[in-house]
Amino acid sequence: MRRRITSLGLLAFLGLGSIAFAQITGVVNDADNFPEADVQVTIKGTDKSVFTDADGKFDIDAKIGDILVVNGKEFKVTSNTLGTLRYTDAKATKESTVDLGEVVVKSIFNAPSKSGVTTVKAKDLEQMNPSVSIDQMIGGKVAGLSSQAMSGAPGATANVTIRGAIGLNGGVKSPLYVVDGTYMSASDVNAINPSDIEEVKVLKDASQLAIFGSRGANGVIIMKTKTAKRGEATITYSARIGVNQMMDLPNIHLMNANQLLNYQNDLSKLTDANGNSLKLGVARTADQIADLSQYNHKWSDNLYKNGLTASHFVSISKNDGDTSTNFSVGYDKNEGAVQYYDGMQRITSSLNITSKAKEWLRYGVNLNGSYASINTPRDRVNVQSPFYNVLLNRPYVPFYQLDANGNPALDADGNKIYNSGANSGGYAVADEMEKTDAETRYLRIYGTGFLEADLWKNVTARSTIGATYNRVQSENFLRPSSSLAVLLGNGGSKTDTSSDRFDYNWRNEVSYENSFGKHHLRVTAASEYINQSLYSLSLYGNQFPNDYLSTQNLAVNIGQDSNTQRWRITKFGYLGAASYDFNNKYFVDAYVRRDGTSLAGQDAKFGTFWGASLGWNIAKENFLKDSKIVNNLTVKGSYGEVGDDSAIARYANMTLLQLDTTYNGQASAFPDGNLSNPKTTWETNRKLNVGLDFGLLNNRLTGSFAYFHDQRSNFIFNQYLSSEAGGFTTYINAGKLTTSGLELELNYDVVRSKNFDLSVYGNVTSLKYKVNKLADNQDMLLVNNSYESLAHVQGGKPYQFYMVRYAGVDSSTGKDLYLDKNGNVTDTYDGGDAVATNKTPLPDLMGGFGLNAKFYGFDINADFTYSAGGYMYNNTYQYLTDPTSLNNHVVEAANYWKGNGDNAQFATPIPSGTEYSTKFLEKSDYISFRSLSLGYSFNNLVKGTFVKNLRMYAQVQNLALWTKYHGNPIAGTGSSESSTTSSAGYVSNSFTAFSYPLVRSYSIGFNVSF
Repeated sequence: MRRRITSLGLLAFLGLGSIAFAQITGVVNDADNFPEADVQVTIKGTDKSVFTDADGKFDIDAKIGDILVVNGKEFKVTSNTLGTLRYTDAKATKESTVDLGEVVVKSIFNAPSKSGVTTVKAKDLEQMNPSVSIDQMIGGKVAGLSSQAMSGAPGATANVTIRGAIGLNGGVKSPLYVVDGTYMSASDVNAINPSDIEEVKVLKDASQLAIFGSRGANGVIIMKTKTAKRGEATITYSARIGVNQMMDLPNIHLMNANQLLNYQNDLSKLTDANGNSLKLGVARTADQIADLSQYNHKWSDNLYKNGLTASHFVSISKNDGDTSTNFSVGYDKNEGAVQYYDGMQRITSSLNITSKAKEWLRYGVNLNGSYASINTPRDRVNVQSPFYNVLLNRPYVPFYQLDANGNPALDADGNKIYNSGANSGGYAVADEMEKTDAETRYLRIYGTGFLEADLWKNVTARSTIGATYNRVQSENFLRPSSSLAVLLGNGGSKTDTSSDRFDYNWRNEVSYENSFGKHHLRVTAASEYINQSLYSLSLYGNQFPNDYLSTQNLAVNIGQDSNTQRWRITKFGYLGAASYDFNNKYFVDAYVRRDGTSLAGQDAKFGTFWGASLGWNIAKENFLKDSKIVNNLTVKGSYGEVGDDSAIARYANMTLLQLDTTYNGQASAFPDGNLSNPKTTWETNRKLNVGLDFGLLNNRLTGSFAYFHDQRSNFIFNQYLSSEAGGFTTYINAGKLTTSGLELELNYDVVRSKNFDLSVYGNVTSLKYKVNKLADNQDMLLVNNSYESLAHVQGGKPYQFYMVRYAGVDSSTGKDLYLDKNGNVTDTYDGGDAVATNKTPLPDLMGGFGLNAKFYGFDINADFTYSAGGYMYNNTYQYLTDPTSLNNHVVEAANYWKGNGDNAQFATPIPSGTEYSTKFLEKSDYISFRSLSLGYSFNNLVKGTFVKNLRMYAQVQNLALWTKYHGNPIAGTGSSESSTTSSAGYVSNSFTAFSYPLVRSYSIGFNVSF
């Protein structure tokens, strides 16, 4: 349970006389200044009552002098200040400003302290296509939260971090997702149907995160699903249909056939100083160029498509006062925009029941299910990627092989033969795309159940169990007739992988809550047990009988590397929490939690972490209480420590033998190379937050400002031991990193009127990083296994690109210029001149902005996100400008040095091609016009009918992307087959290659409720 500060603003529309009844309207807002639904408003001494709607609004027939009762608190309707409702307190000498404290029984895990909570409501999520994962939807809507889609593929999730949470050994420090009490991982987010979500709360401060133990060390995102409104039964249905279109890559202008042929011909004429040919390009006559140019076409026209997107969602809800029930079913389809692939299909369902069995006993069950099938193309840096082919295939090579008459050639079965001569790899990707049956299926079941009882006055006990079951099955069948199978000579091949993961957590808590005059106190003691387990299987076979039978029992050969794996993690913790406030004006919250994890070393399994926060609502002081300008002015501060065990490898605390090898044909056992360290323990994050929440001008201008300072220490490093010590590795704790920043959120209601509302909003986050200390006091540490060359520098930024610095083109010689280690200009490339560049993939500025407007039933919503200060290595552009390649290029590749004094973009071509340097290290700044929707509500038309609400709308997603980057800077993962979030050394947004581009979607739809 928690105490919620609720503000109630009322505007009384009075009748002709002061004693006449009139319609009193108002809005109830919660602690985050968002409308509060399902709050009962009663006229004292009568049985007349109403409940606030989903927007917190209510209207009730009352007269001047009546007392309204809201959850036991009394408010007097008065003509003072144009009918503003004021609170009547029998002990007060005068009426106080309209504020009330609403006591709501809730778990402390659902409603931690009020400091630093940002809330996103359902109406803010409805602007996006439901097939987009909810972690992408909240990007740009919450200060301090970074959300970068891993790719534009259907079903893709995002790399989400809060307040720049990072480690020093790669990976993503993802927040914990909590859905109605169920803990979920980042990979499970696309199982959640956004249409089921009522609100999303993002927790950032240590005083809140300490509640969730190690799983909440990097932030917590709490999602509350929709519940029924008291006293009503409602049926809602929403439908949407649209079309997808692949977006062009910004600043990528490919050569057409004639341009590429002439470029290749010009390259063929280049010679060295002795007049010898550089053997670049291809020499052709003018007639040959003209002949081939007639085949000009865009490979995107052959490999991309306009795919379908569709969504349907039905919910039925009822609340009779004692029991609330909500049931929903949803279906989403997103074909993406690539030929031969079906994209994603998803079915979701939820059932939410809460009931009051007795006045002192409550229980609830929330059960959710999701089944999804995803079929998307390969994402790798070679000819097997369709995105590689779209950019690099030669536009003068036809899609199909042609016969002597210029018609598509046919194989023995009468099928058109794809042309394999379009790229230097001699590979027809369309053949693999058509003849590979690839599908990944996800079955996810998750939910919670709770039992809550009032043991005696002011004491409540609650037991909650939450669980998630996630089954993932993947099939990838390369048909025997495919060109690749023929090339490999394997008669077709099949890979099957499957995993079953079951996580559950059991929480028990006892809370005491009481008010003593103006004092309010709550104390909670709780325990939590967490169990995570996984079983996986991998099976490979080849030589299948035909293109249609693909079960592994039909394979002639089963691979020896087929295997199964199993792991389990357990955690246990105790929690103590206390919350106090005086007159809703001064607030103190404190938490302490002791956690144990099976991942840590044998001597360091337990850690104690804590947090505390202070708050002062200055607007309640006498000198501001009656102010018409300042409505809310709350100063807040928090400090605490949280522990993080996510970087500790499973079973690294044990010295194990490797049993899957043989010696002379006999089973054998070898040390696996890791020497356990009994002292390996938690990473620690000390977090400081100071901020201000404000509401001004009758809350027309609301917002928050915060400064945060996070200091992470005891990072997990893999230390290499000497050969004299056996050449083992072991895990140690070392290093220290500081992340600090500023956050600002603003919302301004420009116009408030009966038929016209206009509001604008925005948020900005500024981030700074500093490596305070590295393992073994090193000055610099190269990041192991990262896709690009990155380094940490003590006293500097983490994840700095480590490479040779590019210095432009020498206008007199046409050579590329570089800086050596000492900063001297040279025209000789030497990899030994690589240095830490002070440029990192980490942005130092990010946020979002937009507007919402309503005008006589019409509504318009626009949403933008932006990021600045980060860098990405552009492999895509390097490929497209490499003069040694015979594949396609960008138009500007022809702008190379040709003579003394040329101010060319590129150096004169040389046989060694391009070098790894900062030449292709680009700023990844962007502004994204993420969504635009226009709708109309037919509420006046349906008034008095069985239809409650009806809205129709049109929506465009990913309208535009403004950037100077050559390609897509919104790519969390440059190549999912080369570097994934689970890969060692993975760094989000560090490079681009040939991943799934952004997709623009156009859709129309409607929402109706009965």
